Amino acid sequence: MPVRPTTRKLFVRDTTLAADIRGEGSPLLLIHGGGEDATMLAAQAESLAAAGYQVTAYDRRGTGRSGRDSWPGGGAAQHADDARALIEAVGLDSPTVVGVSSGAVIALALAARHPRAVGRVVAWEPPALGVVPGGGLAQRVLMVPSRRHLRRHPSDYVGAQAVLLKFILGRPVTVDDPALAATRANAEAMIRDEPGIPTYRLRRRDLAGVDITVGLGSETIPPIRIAARRITSWTGRPPVRGTGEHEVYLSDPSVLTGIVERGRPRDRTERDHNDD
Repeated sequence: MPVRPTTRKLFVRDTTLAADIRGEGSPLLLIHGGGEDATMLAAQAESLAAAGYQVTAYDRRGTGRSGRDSWPGGGAAQHADDARALIEAVGLDSPTVVGVSSGAVIALALAARHPRAVGRVVAWEPPALGVVPGGGLAQRVLMVPSRRHLRRHPSDYVGAQAVLLKFILGRPVTVDDPALAATRANAEAMIRDEPGIPTYRLRRRDLAGVDITVGLGSETIPPIRIAARRITSWTGRPPVRGTGEHEVYLSDPSVLTGIVERGRPRDRTERDHNDD
């Protein structure tokens, strides 16, 4: 039976972030992707909590129940600094940081900017275009149709999101598609803030010494596959494969939970027992 989380609103830097906390055990911070918020990752958070983690899932600045002060602003850097401040505000001690999609880029930016704040990072399908040759140009091209829509229909972020998703998914997307109802709640963030996140400039030396696992699904698109290859060449640890498409964490939380568990450090008491 799902456990109702404890919801906290914390003043972090210059805004308020809403965080849902559930479970007991090792601390884990869960960072959602574009067009998402913490409520959409509730099943994933419950799965991780059942595996023995205390899971803190939060709405990124500009999404869900969180504030919009100084937003949109600094892309992945702003969100990474928010995550660092949230870790301190909640009192998480060297947490496992799990990021999905663009949240994975934020998790990697967090590790790069604040390596001492994290215990390890699990980055699920990071669209880290900043490490892909021509990635910045590809991102700009991706946004052309939705920006054209906004010029014709100012402030129609739901319509612009539908145009963007049509371009990404390669199929017609309507503004009233019931399957995308939750995503529409964060349409403005997806159009105004999201484009600046994947192009964050990660560097090899910034990730040195950080415990990083990159997870990939069975239907990974080429830009993500190239980014993962580059990042894992820096870390010396090949990507871990899971079954499912990019957003499998929304339909089958066990896939990502399995990857998180696979790289979990053994509990100290277990190590001590085995050493006797």
